[in-house]
Amino acid sequence: MIKNCLRKLIKELLKEEITDTSKINDEAVFNGYNPIEKIRNGLFHWVAVPFNGKFIYCQLRCPNATQIEQCGNITNIVEEKLQPDNIKKLNYEELIQIRNYQEALCKITFNIPTFDKILSVVGDNDFVISEKRKELEEIEKTFNENKNTMSEIEKATIDSRIKTIELQIGFILPDDTMAFITKWAMGNDISDIKKINKNMFLRAAVLAQINHKAPSDYISGTFTDYNKSEIDAYALSIYQDFQKDQKTVQESKHKWFLGGRKRTEDEEILPKRKK
Repeated sequence: MIKNCLRKLIKELLKEEITDTSKINDEAVFNGYNPIEKIRNGLFHWVAVPFNGKFIYCQLRCPNATQIEQCGNITNIVEEKLQPDNIKKLNYEELIQIRNYQEALCKITFNIPTFDKILSVVGDNDFVISEKRKELEEIEKTFNENKNTMSEIEKATIDSRIKTIELQIGFILPDDTMAFITKWAMGNDISDIKKINKNMFLRAAVLAQINHKAPSDYISGTFTDYNKSEIDAYALSIYQDFQKDQKTVQESKHKWFLGGRKRTEDEEILPKRKK
């Protein structure tokens, strides 16, 4: 009897811990800019994380704005590149940059298990990784033995394959895991950052210039504290582009006006041809 009661109690506690810790704090509406920890109502959360399509509960830590900034210079406002479907379209250097950024986020977000623990379990014991290493060795050997007789197209194809395998070996975590942790760690699921369009950024930047304030002061909603610096930087970029476009338009009008005026004056100066 006691055993059954204890088992029931443990199940209820686990269910409450797992299902509730990743929810947003319902006690208050967090308008403005707040730490992710405050919006999520806790520093640590048990979350179902995808690993190649299968979900495993892990304890994740909410990173603060300083920790996110230290991971790299990539903003989630316009970084659709971080989505799995778009990552495939990037060149090798862009892939490395984004993978390094995502891996850095994973290191500061995974708490149980830690990122290092995942690597120790997956890296040395994963059959797929070991097979990829063998495949890479075979491709490199074949390439070195036959590169003098290969066409440029064949070399490019093999080089692309080598780089793909190197990425798969160098970054252990699957694409869906990387994308999920990036979104969760940066608070994209609890922030209104994706709802801001270009016109809203421009309007905020113009008002900020007029009133000597920050663009983030003129955009309302629920945002993380990291979003504040993102909004200010991106709005300023939009404003600068707008100014350049306006300058180009004005210069074009000026040239057209002077060109039209000059043609009129030339017509008056030049004698009309007699019929």
